[in-house]
Amino acid sequence: MEILLGEPFRLPRVGEDVFRRLVRDVRLQYDKEKRVFRTTSQTDLYQLATLLSEVLKEPIVYTVKCFLCGSDSGCLSCEYLNICDRLLVSQNCLCKNCLNKEESYTLYCMRAAETSL
Repeated sequence: MEILLGEPFRLPRVGEDVFRRLVRDVRLQYDKEKRVFRTTSQTDLYQLATLLSEVLKEPIVYTVKCFLCGSDSGCLSCEYLNICDRLLVSQNCLCKNCLNKEESYTLYCMRAAETSL
């Protein structure tokens, strides 16, 4: 299962005990109206991946949004997929489209300065 960090996602019914653990222990945000989950800066991503992979019987892959344009940065097709730990490294990745722009370095520096304030 692919989870785009910070974006809403749906899960199949997981049972009351697992749901409680997701919300209370893992600190996954749940929107009752829309019936979707969302990771936040408080979410324990290691615990989330462990719990969901056990329950869903499939691996959990985290992906991130492009730091410049906000689209999916394309983690699943990235050349660094096998060595990139999106939980340890900066989540300020760029999609291929933004990376190939001539002004991307300048835009990246400006955006980084904005977010550090």
